[in-house]
Amino acid sequence: MMTESGTRDPTRNASPLPWTRGVGLVVAIVPAMATAGDAPRSRRILRLIALERSARGVLLLAAGAYLITHLGSDFGRVADHAMRAVELDPRRPFLHRIITKLHRLLARTLLVTGIAASGYGLLELVEGVGLWLDRLWAEYLTVIATSLLIPVEVYELVRKPTLLKAGGIAVNVAIVAYLAWLLRRRLARHALENPPSRSG
Repeated sequence: MMTESGTRDPTRNASPLPWTRGVGLVVAIVPAMATAGDAPRSRRILRLIALERSARGVLLLAAGAYLITHLGSDFGRVADHAMRAVELDPRRPFLHRIITKLHRLLARTLLVTGIAASGYGLLELVEGVGLWLDRLWAEYLTVIATSLLIPVEVYELVRKPTLLKAGGIAVNVAIVAYLAWLLRRRLARHALENPPSRSG
């Protein structure tokens, strides 16, 4: 565009920088897609993830509430009675070590563990409900929260490897990979359907 003095204004008709296009795309897509609107096949997979998150959330909330309300309990004795009830011998070395560790748990340790379990359970439940209701924010929340926790889970696996921990990490990695792929595909589709306008 020409100025009054007859010279071209270099700030007009300039191509936007690549990063400004990306920011503009995210700003445009998030409010417009509060409801994800995924395809039926994707919705079925998301429902399964929602059920898994909700179930874990409920179990963690229940466990956290139990620990917080039973700070004075002897969990070693509780574990001993539970093992005998299902006809397990608590004198076996592996089971005996578990009972011994539970005997030594302090009330402060139980309180911290109960609060952490309750907080994590609430987060899992929020993710599950949001995914079930087809909310886009729930997909972002699940990807971010689960990605941040995977390094901690890997550290625990390396320190004390178990099949249960390995299976949990595998499930979380698969969930993050699937949701990240889904979100990336949606952003690409939105960019194709709404290309940036070029002036001049």
